[in-house]
Amino acid sequence: MASKANGNGNGNGNGDVENLYHIVFSISNIQKDPNLTIEKLRVCGTYTDLPTAKAEAHKTLFEAGYEREWFTEYDTNEKDFDEHHIKRKTGLCVFAKSSDGTTFRVSVATTPNLQGFASDPEDHKVHGDIYHVVQTIVLYDEDDSGEARETIVEGSFKKYEDARKYASTVLLAPEDGVTKESFAEYDEAGPTEKDCGYGENVVVHAVGGNGENLLISVLKDQEMESVRLAEAAMRIRSFN
Repeated sequence: MASKANGNGNGNGNGDVENLYHIVFSISNIQKDPNLTIEKLRVCGTYTDLPTAKAEAHKTLFEAGYEREWFTEYDTNEKDFDEHHIKRKTGLCVFAKSSDGTTFRVSVATTPNLQGFASDPEDHKVHGDIYHVVQTIVLYDEDDSGEARETIVEGSFKKYEDARKYASTVLLAPEDGVTKESFAEYDEAGPTEKDCGYGENVVVHAVGGNGENLLISVLKDQEMESVRLAEAAMRIRSFN
Protein backbone atom coordinates (compact mmCIF):
# COMPACT_ATOMS: atom_id res chain seq x y z
CA MET A 1 0.00 0.00 0.00
CA ALA A 2 1.51 3.31 -1.02
CA SER A 3 1.73 5.87 1.74
CA LYS A 4 -0.34 9.02 1.75
CA ALA A 5 1.08 12.51 1.90
CA ASN A 6 2.78 13.19 5.22
CA GLY A 7 0.55 15.07 7.63
CA ASN A 8 -2.45 17.19 6.80
CA GLY A 9 -1.74 20.68 8.14
CA ASN A 10 -0.24 23.83 6.77
CA GLY A 11 3.20 25.02 7.79
CA ASN A 12 3.24 28.05 10.07
CA GLY A 13 5.73 30.02 12.08
CA ASN A 14 8.76 28.07 10.89
CA GLY A 15 8.09 27.83 7.19
CA ASP A 16 11.76 28.16 6.26
CA VAL A 17 12.39 24.70 7.74
CA GLU A 18 11.35 22.44 4.89
CA ASN A 19 11.89 18.95 6.33
CA LEU A 20 11.89 17.07 9.61
CA TYR A 21 14.29 14.20 10.33
CA HIS A 22 13.09 11.57 12.77
CA ILE A 23 15.25 8.97 14.55
CA VAL A 24 13.32 5.69 14.37
CA PHE A 25 14.50 2.95 16.75
CA SER A 26 13.09 -0.58 16.44
CA ILE A 27 13.72 -3.79 18.37
CA SER A 28 12.42 -7.22 17.35
CA ASN A 29 13.20 -10.86 18.02
CA ILE A 30 12.13 -13.56 15.56
CA GLN A 31 13.09 -16.40 17.91
CA LYS A 32 10.85 -15.10 20.70
CA ASP A 33 8.08 -13.97 18.35
CA PRO A 34 8.08 -16.27 15.27
CA ASN A 35 5.34 -14.29 13.54
CA LEU A 36 7.17 -11.02 14.20
CA THR A 37 3.80 -9.31 14.53
CA ILE A 38 4.93 -7.30 17.52
CA GLU A 39 7.89 -4.98 17.25
CA LYS A 40 9.01 -2.37 19.76
CA LEU A 41 9.09 0.87 17.82
CA ARG A 42 10.11 4.33 19.06
CA VAL A 43 10.80 7.77 17.64
CA CYS A 44 13.76 9.07 19.65
CA GLY A 45 14.00 12.66 18.54
CA THR A 46 13.02 14.92 15.66
CA TYR A 47 15.47 17.37 14.07
CA THR A 48 15.52 20.01 11.35
CA ASP A 49 19.11 19.27 10.30
CA LEU A 50 19.98 15.99 8.59
CA PRO A 51 23.67 15.69 9.64
CA THR A 52 22.66 16.29 13.26
CA ALA A 53 19.96 13.64 13.06
CA LYS A 54 22.38 11.11 11.55
CA ALA A 55 24.98 11.82 14.24
CA GLU A 56 22.39 11.35 16.97
CA ALA A 57 21.13 8.15 15.33
CA HIS A 58 24.60 6.61 15.57
CA LYS A 59 24.61 7.31 19.32
CA THR A 60 21.11 5.95 20.00
CA LEU A 61 21.96 2.39 21.08
CA PHE A 62 24.66 3.55 23.45
CA GLU A 63 22.52 6.30 24.90
CA ALA A 64 19.82 3.66 25.43
CA GLY A 65 22.28 1.87 27.74
CA TYR A 66 23.67 -0.82 25.43
CA GLU A 67 27.37 -1.52 25.02
CA ARG A 68 29.22 -2.49 21.84
CA GLU A 69 30.34 -5.89 23.17
CA TRP A 70 26.74 -6.98 23.69
CA PHE A 71 26.24 -7.23 19.93
CA THR A 72 27.38 -10.12 17.74
CA GLU A 73 26.78 -7.94 14.68
CA TYR A 74 27.02 -4.16 14.48
CA ASP A 75 26.78 -2.50 11.06
CA THR A 76 26.88 1.23 10.36
CA ASN A 77 27.61 1.66 6.66
CA GLU A 78 26.40 0.60 3.24
CA LYS A 79 29.24 -1.90 2.73
CA ASP A 80 28.32 -3.76 5.91
CA PHE A 81 24.63 -3.69 5.07
CA ASP A 82 25.33 -5.23 1.65
CA GLU A 83 27.73 -7.82 3.06
CA HIS A 84 25.12 -9.07 5.52
CA HIS A 85 22.26 -8.90 2.97
CA ILE A 86 20.22 -6.50 5.09
CA LYS A 87 16.86 -5.61 3.55
CA ARG A 88 15.03 -2.27 3.63
CA LYS A 89 18.02 0.04 3.97
CA THR A 90 16.39 3.42 3.28
CA GLY A 91 17.57 5.82 5.96
CA LEU A 92 19.27 3.01 7.89
CA CYS A 93 22.12 4.19 10.14
CA VAL A 94 22.68 1.24 12.51
CA PHE A 95 21.80 -2.45 12.25
CA ALA A 96 22.78 -4.68 15.17
CA LYS A 97 22.06 -8.14 16.55
CA SER A 98 22.57 -9.57 20.02
CA SER A 99 23.45 -13.17 20.89
CA ASP A 100 19.81 -14.08 21.60
CA GLY A 101 18.73 -13.05 18.09
CA THR A 102 17.29 -9.65 18.97
CA THR A 103 17.58 -7.23 16.06
CA PHE A 104 18.09 -3.49 16.53
CA ARG A 105 17.61 -0.95 13.77
CA VAL A 106 18.16 2.82 13.96
CA SER A 107 17.08 4.85 10.94
CA VAL A 108 16.48 8.46 9.99
CA ALA A 109 13.10 9.09 8.33
CA THR A 110 12.48 12.32 6.42
CA THR A 111 9.09 14.06 6.22
CA PRO A 112 7.96 17.51 5.07
CA ASN A 113 7.49 19.99 7.92
CA LEU A 114 3.81 20.52 7.12
CA GLN A 115 2.82 21.34 10.71
CA GLY A 116 5.32 24.18 11.07
CA PHE A 117 7.48 22.69 13.84
CA ALA A 118 10.33 24.89 15.06
CA SER A 119 13.64 23.61 16.41
CA ASP A 120 16.12 24.91 18.94
CA PRO A 121 18.83 26.81 17.00
CA GLU A 122 21.51 25.32 19.26
CA ASP A 123 20.81 21.60 18.78
CA HIS A 124 18.40 21.65 15.77
CA LYS A 125 16.01 19.50 17.81
CA VAL A 126 12.25 19.95 17.99
CA HIS A 127 11.37 20.10 21.68
CA GLY A 128 7.97 19.62 23.26
CA ASP A 129 5.26 17.05 22.60
CA ILE A 130 5.20 15.55 19.10
CA TYR A 131 2.97 12.65 18.02
CA HIS A 132 3.94 10.63 14.97
CA VAL A 133 1.79 8.44 12.74
CA VAL A 134 4.00 5.54 11.65
CA GLN A 135 3.18 2.79 9.15
CA THR A 136 5.04 -0.51 9.26
CA ILE A 137 4.68 -2.86 6.28
CA VAL A 138 5.74 -6.48 6.85
CA LEU A 139 6.78 -7.76 3.42
CA TYR A 140 6.32 -11.51 3.43
CA ASP A 141 6.82 -11.67 -0.35
CA GLU A 142 10.46 -10.63 0.21
CA ASP A 143 11.14 -12.74 3.29
CA ASP A 144 8.57 -15.19 4.69
CA SER A 145 10.18 -14.94 8.15
CA GLY A 146 8.73 -11.43 8.43
CA GLU A 147 12.13 -9.81 8.91
CA ALA A 148 11.75 -7.67 5.79
CA ARG A 149 9.69 -4.70 6.86
CA GLU A 150 9.45 -1.08 5.87
CA THR A 151 8.73 1.70 8.36
CA ILE A 152 7.33 5.02 7.14
CA VAL A 153 6.66 8.15 9.21
CA GLU A 154 3.41 9.34 7.66
CA GLY A 155 3.06 12.59 9.58
CA SER A 156 3.80 14.43 12.83
CA PHE A 157 1.30 16.35 14.92
CA LYS A 158 1.19 18.58 17.99
CA LYS A 159 -1.80 16.78 19.54
CA TYR A 160 -2.44 13.06 20.04
CA GLU A 161 -6.06 13.46 18.93
CA ASP A 162 -5.00 14.89 15.56
CA ALA A 163 -2.47 12.10 15.04
CA ARG A 164 -5.01 9.45 15.96
CA LYS A 165 -7.60 10.90 13.59
CA TYR A 166 -5.09 10.89 10.76
CA ALA A 167 -3.96 7.34 11.58
CA SER A 168 -7.49 6.12 10.89
CA THR A 169 -7.26 7.40 7.30
CA VAL A 170 -3.75 6.31 6.26
CA LEU A 171 -4.73 3.01 4.63
CA LEU A 172 -8.04 4.21 3.20
CA ALA A 173 -8.83 6.13 0.03
CA PRO A 174 -12.61 6.03 -0.47
CA GLU A 175 -12.31 8.29 -3.50
CA ASP A 176 -10.29 5.51 -5.15
CA GLY A 177 -12.50 2.73 -3.84
CA VAL A 178 -10.11 1.66 -1.05
CA THR A 179 -12.19 0.97 2.07
CA LYS A 180 -11.84 -1.28 5.10
CA GLU A 181 -13.56 -4.02 3.10
CA SER A 182 -10.71 -3.88 0.54
CA PHE A 183 -8.45 -5.72 3.01
CA ALA A 184 -8.42 -9.40 3.94
CA GLU A 185 -8.43 -8.23 7.57
CA TYR A 186 -8.88 -4.81 9.13
CA ASP A 187 -8.74 -4.08 12.85
CA GLU A 188 -8.91 -0.67 14.50
CA ALA A 189 -8.69 0.37 18.14
CA GLY A 190 -11.85 1.80 19.68
CA PRO A 191 -12.20 5.54 20.39
CA THR A 192 -10.94 5.17 23.98
CA GLU A 193 -8.28 2.54 23.21
CA LYS A 194 -4.64 3.15 22.29
CA ASP A 195 -3.94 -0.20 20.61
CA CYS A 196 -5.90 -2.82 18.70
CA GLY A 197 -4.10 -5.91 20.01
CA TYR A 198 -1.17 -6.02 17.59
CA GLY A 199 1.46 -4.28 19.65
CA GLU A 200 1.81 -1.25 21.87
CA ASN A 201 0.48 1.94 20.21
CA VAL A 202 -0.69 0.06 17.07
CA VAL A 203 -4.12 1.56 16.42
CA VAL A 204 -4.78 -0.03 13.00
CA HIS A 205 -3.82 -3.47 11.68
CA ALA A 206 -4.67 -4.73 8.22
CA VAL A 207 -3.75 -7.59 5.92
CA GLY A 208 -3.40 -6.78 2.24
CA GLY A 209 -4.28 -8.88 -0.76
CA ASN A 210 -0.75 -10.29 -1.05
CA GLY A 211 -0.61 -11.22 2.63
CA GLU A 212 1.45 -8.23 3.72
CA ASN A 213 0.72 -6.99 7.24
CA LEU A 214 0.14 -3.25 7.67
CA LEU A 215 0.50 -1.70 11.11
CA ILE A 216 -0.35 1.94 11.88
CA SER A 217 0.99 3.31 15.17
CA VAL A 218 0.72 6.62 16.99
CA LEU A 219 4.00 7.26 18.80
CA LYS A 220 4.99 10.14 21.03
CA ASP A 221 8.50 11.45 20.52
CA GLN A 222 10.64 10.08 23.37
CA GLU A 223 13.62 11.67 25.08
CA MET A 224 16.63 9.34 25.27
CA GLU A 225 16.58 9.37 29.08
CA SER A 226 13.14 7.73 29.10
CA VAL A 227 14.30 5.22 26.46
CA ARG A 228 17.36 4.37 28.56
CA LEU A 229 15.24 3.77 31.67
CA ALA A 230 12.73 1.64 29.74
CA GLU A 231 15.47 -0.49 28.19
CA ALA A 232 17.17 -0.95 31.57
CA ALA A 233 13.87 -2.14 33.07
CA MET A 234 13.40 -4.55 30.15
CA ARG A 235 16.86 -6.04 30.59
CA ILE A 236 16.29 -6.52 34.32
CA ARG A 237 13.04 -8.40 33.63
CA SER A 238 14.69 -10.59 30.98
CA PHE A 239 17.42 -11.74 33.38
CA ASN A 240 15.04 -12.51 36.27
